[in-house]
Amino acid sequence: MPAVLIGDRLRAVATYDFSPRFSARVRGWICHPLGVLLLAGAVSLLCGLFLHAQGFVLGGGVLAVVALGVIWPWLSVRGLAGAVAFDRSRASEGDAVEVRLTLRNRLPWAAWGLAVKAGFGGSSDPVAGVSTAPRRRTALCRWTLTLSCRGVYPLVTPRLSTGFPFGLWENSRALTIEGPLVVWPRTYPVGPIPPVGGDRQVEGNVSRSKVGTNGDVLGVRPYRRGDSPRRIHWGQSARHDRLVVCELESNSRPVIQLVLDADPCVHAGTGPDSSREWAIRVAASFAKGWLADGAQVGLSWGGHDIPPASGQSQLHTILDALAALPSDTPQPLADVLACPKCKGFRDGLQVIVTTDHTHAHGGCGACEAEDQRWVVLKAGAFADSVNVASCGHCPTPWLLIDSADAIPALLKGGWREARHGS
Repeated sequence: MPAVLIGDRLRAVATYDFSPRFSARVRGWICHPLGVLLLAGAVSLLCGLFLHAQGFVLGGGVLAVVALGVIWPWLSVRGLAGAVAFDRSRASEGDAVEVRLTLRNRLPWAAWGLAVKAGFGGSSDPVAGVSTAPRRRTALCRWTLTLSCRGVYPLVTPRLSTGFPFGLWENSRALTIEGPLVVWPRTYPVGPIPPVGGDRQVEGNVSRSKVGTNGDVLGVRPYRRGDSPRRIHWGQSARHDRLVVCELESNSRPVIQLVLDADPCVHAGTGPDSSREWAIRVAASFAKGWLADGAQVGLSWGGHDIPPASGQSQLHTILDALAALPSDTPQPLADVLACPKCKGFRDGLQVIVTTDHTHAHGGCGACEAEDQRWVVLKAGAFADSVNVASCGHCPTPWLLIDSADAIPALLKGGWREARHGS
């Protein structure tokens, strides 16, 4: 009977569930070379204490190796100072960017086995390696970096680390950043600007065949008091025996507000291939293409708004904002559209970029509005997610994107105005 009780107690102890964090730490120390050497040194000292004095010699040698493997990297990084700079301040996804590291070593001996870690992705793998930093000298290191996802880099402060000579323990030192690198979303050519309703016009280079005071001749009409004499059509005036003036066309600049649904809850996938990142690329493509065509373009997303404007500075403002867009923007699309900036938008066109998760629940009837265009991404095509069933009453959106591979072709000619001309 006691043997059975002892066996049960042993089984109970063996099946006890220790804390996962505690067990992970223990496994990490035991499996680490430093932990193995410390254990070997402790066993050697115990052997020297209880068995033979030669154990002290072995233990001292092991502890000397441990001390050298820990102290040498610490001393090496204490004398190093580095600064990271980029060859440009802005780039796009997929562009090759040259990174320069200016490294100063103040120590009377060289530092070996250096690596630049962190700051350029979610992995802790080295970004670049530096074989040696000469003593009391300044070294200049260059390497090429290709970033596949938008953002403001470095994401965190990069560090210069070394584990030389044995790799038992790594010590690191923070690097100075001379200037951040803003990586814009990748953009694609887009089709023509859809017809924009309303009477809001400003001088521009996009013809909309509206009556104005300059541009090409649209037709003729009777003279009105205040018309310029230069616009009198003398031939038609002589034929009709009254003054007839030319009706001129006004070059209008359409006003477009892009509304981005950045709520992570309605998107699927992670990383550069997620539906959220592709929605950002779609909005960036519309902004770049239509600003180049002379439109006034603005951007709104959860809690932020960029008023419509034109020109290259507006393009930089929009792309910079999209590059710095944080991942924690949980405001639903319905709240974004209900804000004063979006709800009070008049005399222009709203282009809403979202997914079928939002569209199926809250977009019923919205696709038929004359002053709105809906761009809907099927979230299930960008990750293994469950598709939300449509309510059956939503009309076909202005642009439906069901594959990442089809996005370039759809943006260039996936809607009626692009297929048949505006």
